[in-house]
Amino acid sequence: MLAARLFFVTVMAKHISGSPISRLLRESVSPVYVLDENQTLVYFNPSLLELTGCEEQKLLGQVCRYHTSPSRLHHEIIAAALAPPAEVLLGKRTQRILSLDAVKVVHLRKAEFYPIPLAAQTFGTLVFLGPNDLSEEEAARFFAENSREDSATVRASELHRLLFMLHRYQAGQYRLERFLGHNPEIALAREQARLAASCSAPVLILGASGVGKESLANAIHFGRDGENAGGVIPVDCQMLSAELIESTIRAFRQRYERTGNTKRNTLLLTNIDRIAPELEPILLSLLTNSEENMRMIGTSSVEPHHWEKLRELPHHLGVITIKIPTLAQRRSDIPILAQWFLEQQNAQGKVQKNGFSPDAMDLLLFYQWPENIDELIDVVTEAHAAARETLVRVMDIPSRLHHAQQARTVKTRKKKIDLEKYLRKIETELVRRALKSARGNKAEAARLLGMNRPRLYRRMEQLGLIKPPSPDSPPQDRREE
Repeated sequence: MLAARLFFVTVMAKHISGSPISRLLRESVSPVYVLDENQTLVYFNPSLLELTGCEEQKLLGQVCRYHTSPSRLHHEIIAAALAPPAEVLLGKRTQRILSLDAVKVVHLRKAEFYPIPLAAQTFGTLVFLGPNDLSEEEAARFFAENSREDSATVRASELHRLLFMLHRYQAGQYRLERFLGHNPEIALAREQARLAASCSAPVLILGASGVGKESLANAIHFGRDGENAGGVIPVDCQMLSAELIESTIRAFRQRYERTGNTKRNTLLLTNIDRIAPELEPILLSLLTNSEENMRMIGTSSVEPHHWEKLRELPHHLGVITIKIPTLAQRRSDIPILAQWFLEQQNAQGKVQKNGFSPDAMDLLLFYQWPENIDELIDVVTEAHAAARETLVRVMDIPSRLHHAQQARTVKTRKKKIDLEKYLRKIETELVRRALKSARGNKAEAARLLGMNRPRLYRRMEQLGLIKPPSPDSPPQDRREE
């Protein structure tokens, strides 16, 4: 332990270059790197640079938080991929599979994390990567073999790796993180967003409140040109007056007429179904006579056939119409979305969480999410702040989800069966059928029921089929015929 600490201090002091261990690490075919107590990358050997394709001066000094980076910068993506899982920061040695994005290829490498004690309750990290890439089958076998030890932690690690792959191939440069997953409707929305990002056609985005309509509009706007794109001018058609909306639209158009603006700008009309009908001609004029780099995107929670006072606008605006499902309709995507939002919390501070325990994830899957993605973000943010372990546990989830589960799982009290009443009802029906079959002859009915005539009379009185005789009436002859 002392040797490891001295080695780490030597690295940080930049005296490693002349030591025998430095020579050994530099010549190693296995990538090696070191993080300080703040998870800052302070040393790596040439093999790591060769594997990742990063420039040394850009990678050195990067902070490695346990998250999937939304950045487009290669060195920041790699720094996030090199981050140790949360238990290493607490002093626990562990193994993982790292997914390293080398632009044209993704390297899967087994990693061994060694915590190095520095001060009270603080650790640096020494990491050794395997010398060879693993196949997907080998990575899957690693997770299967290690799941016996701590299934919850391994599952969270596997979800982290899956998130990395989905982000690379589904979100990419289009900033579609809220639309990660395998739901067919969300997959269609992603493809439509990519199509919209490649042109300037007007777009209509439909979906319930909180599903991410504005996020998708921004992803479409910035998708092709990134930070070099022009601006997004948001206009809330529900909150702003008709006069203010009209002046904004005219100013948006005049910007091109006066300056010949070459950047692509987007007029984002939220709640466009609530726009004043008298503004429809202005919007139609803008849509039919717009400049090449001028785009209009409208969002609405209402289907166009319900826009009673806007007859032409839906047809001209909805050249590309994208429908976003609710979170409840894409429930299978909740694990990957929750992992994404959790890791974004990791990226913002020193507190790191690996993921969710199975029972916590079950609670997220059980909930109905009336406020959709926006509510999931709030819940994950609260749970991350409340968690005291490396995984978010069920007790860390906000209480409103617990209350909702309890309300749904309260079983309806079973109605008690009154056996005597039930049997009485059956016996009454049998007596009536026997009497009907015997055409009212009680002696014959008694024989059909397997009893004598006096007993039938007594049962008919008890069942309320005949009235009992009054004390003053003469006795009836109830002898068996």
